[in-house]
Amino acid sequence: AVYLTLFHPLARYPGPLLARFTNLYSAYHAWTGDIHVDIYRCHKRYGDRVRYAPNRLLINTPAAVQDIYSHHAPVKKFQNYRVLAQQAPNTLTMQDKTQHSRRRRVLSQAFSARSLESWEPKIVAQLDRLSQVIRSHLASMSSSEKPTEWTTSLDMARTCKSLPSSVFYPDSFNHLTFDTMTSVSFDSHFDTLRTAEYRYVMEAIAASNIRLSVLLQAQELATANLDSWLFPASIAGRTQFVRFIRGLLGRRLRASGMSGDLFAFLQQCKDPDTGEGLSLTELSTETATFIIAVGSDTTSTTMAAVCHYVTGSPRCYQRLVTEVRSTFASVADIRLGPALNSCVFLRACIDEALRLSPPGGSSLWREIEPGGAWIDGQWLPGGCEVGVGIYSIHHRAADWPDPFHFDPDRWVGESPGRPYMPFSMGARNCIGKPLALAQVMLTMARLFWEFDLRRGDEKDAEEEEKEEEEEEEEEEYVVADHVTAGGHGPMLCFRPRV
Repeated sequence: AVYLTLFHPLARYPGPLLARFTNLYSAYHAWTGDIHVDIYRCHKRYGDRVRYAPNRLLINTPAAVQDIYSHHAPVKKFQNYRVLAQQAPNTLTMQDKTQHSRRRRVLSQAFSARSLESWEPKIVAQLDRLSQVIRSHLASMSSSEKPTEWTTSLDMARTCKSLPSSVFYPDSFNHLTFDTMTSVSFDSHFDTLRTAEYRYVMEAIAASNIRLSVLLQAQELATANLDSWLFPASIAGRTQFVRFIRGLLGRRLRASGMSGDLFAFLQQCKDPDTGEGLSLTELSTETATFIIAVGSDTTSTTMAAVCHYVTGSPRCYQRLVTEVRSTFASVADIRLGPALNSCVFLRACIDEALRLSPPGGSSLWREIEPGGAWIDGQWLPGGCEVGVGIYSIHHRAADWPDPFHFDPDRWVGESPGRPYMPFSMGARNCIGKPLALAQVMLTMARLFWEFDLRRGDEKDAEEEEKEEEEEEEEEEYVVADHVTAGGHGPMLCFRPRV
């Protein structure tokens, strides 16, 4: 305790008292899911540099973002990321920079513009299904005596409690992205949008991630299987998910002649520098990772956040639907390409939603290489762990005036040139970013073109018009951060336009 208080290299930095002595402070906030918000609160109280654990320093400045996450930063992946690996390291977890670069050179080929065109039909097929489900839900509410214009209020990011398989109910963007990513990755069709049989997988992922988020902060809690006692529901969720993934991979491997999915594509890809491909173990662990990192919480949370903020701002809503509906003449025209790219306000709404409610808002910890490094003008010895809270840097008032206000115009025109890293950055940025953004752009364009949307607590058109004259809502889309983030809502009603 004396060493940690007086002589540790980070002893001079302020922070929560408990955090000076134990990793359990950050582990607690990881468990509650508010670690991203707690990091923000700590910076408000202690300043730009906060000691958040005995050997960890948070820095909330643009310079730190560059010093820690740029391509040639003198840091390596935080060792606790190993808890995210099941049987073999993947691009999210491996520390070895050479191996990481080799694997990324292969994987990145699956997310080029040309490759995205190959995956687009699978994305569009799921959007067709989502549209059918919403329309079926509306039809089930109507009768010849009492036609209905609007659906009942639907929670677009609700917890995935299983419903009877006969219920047509689009109860979350999570189902949409799960169905999309399993189709893209393995050409498998689980139809969780309409049936309940496989919705347990998303429940299992969510439960498992609670334990993982805690172990990322305090790996010592796995000593002597202590985590099994602390997180029995998470262990059960992990077991369910691993069983599902093994079955999915087994079926895909038996269908060896299949083509047209990401798995088959990556089997043919080679490292352009060495000519090496991925081993079967590497291929399996990476494609399984896509389901979690791209297809589960991150993309669906972004969709939910966009809908939350846009429907809470009548002016933004009207501007967005005008842009989308004037750009495309029909649903069939909503495809990747120049027309979709021309929807600059749509992209601005997505970027601003990602700023306000990033789907992973805590710190991506890095370990300083032996020999030490200058980080934000501070010399820190090798072995110290440093990071920037994504939610916190996105709400830094010095860089983002009125930081809690949803203002897509920040992104219209020239790039704001401010610290922004919802997909991380540098050599470790999210490799699936192009696919994730393609999904979000297509989904938002489709929904706002095909349907009128309103908040579920809105009563009628008269109240909707009245709200346009009143001050816009400034309600944050609140997420719980457990490795990736998920929230509740928004509660939306849909009315078909055509």
